[in-house]
Amino acid sequence: MLRIGLTGGMGCGKSTIAHIFSALEIPVYNADLNAKRLSESPRIKTRIAQLFGKQAAADKKKLAEIVFARPEELARLNALVHPLVFADMENWFKTWANAPLPPPYAVVETAILFECGMEHTLDYVIDVEAPLETQIARCSSRDNSSRQEVLARLSRQLSAQERMEKSHFVVQNGNHDRVLPLILEIDVFLRRKAASPYPQGI
Repeated sequence: MLRIGLTGGMGCGKSTIAHIFSALEIPVYNADLNAKRLSESPRIKTRIAQLFGKQAAADKKKLAEIVFARPEELARLNALVHPLVFADMENWFKTWANAPLPPPYAVVETAILFECGMEHTLDYVIDVEAPLETQIARCSSRDNSSRQEVLARLSRQLSAQERMEKSHFVVQNGNHDRVLPLILEIDVFLRRKAASPYPQGI
């Protein structure tokens, strides 16, 4: 079973692409959702309260205000949560690989794949991109973020050029791009590679 990464900047539509893979009966692990789930454990809640205050532990918006305003605070939160997510993700991959009928490949969706060094644990990486103004509009409509807030958060992510250079596949997902034919092509490629005795390499 191949291990595939799905990444991209905020508002690029990674979840839309992930839904297509799910429709193709490919398992998808959403790292962001699972990070939130794991952060709800009493032990992690207690540690967040110790690091950032009780209000931040009880209010996710307050916690986001703290960590996104200061890179060093975001690093402290990531150091707490990321190891949990990595361990959970590894167990998830192993569960699918050991299933009676394992899928040809499984996908992990995360915005900070390269920032975490996760690419070294994966066979292929798919990058999803969209024009900057489209990203801003999507983020603003999703969570009422201001243009300045979105730009500030994007500035802390890897640039689109860097993501594209590091990825095996790039999917342009602007409002007028037709993504389905490309995803189907990638799916066919990955299924063939999974069945090959030499799965790496394009």
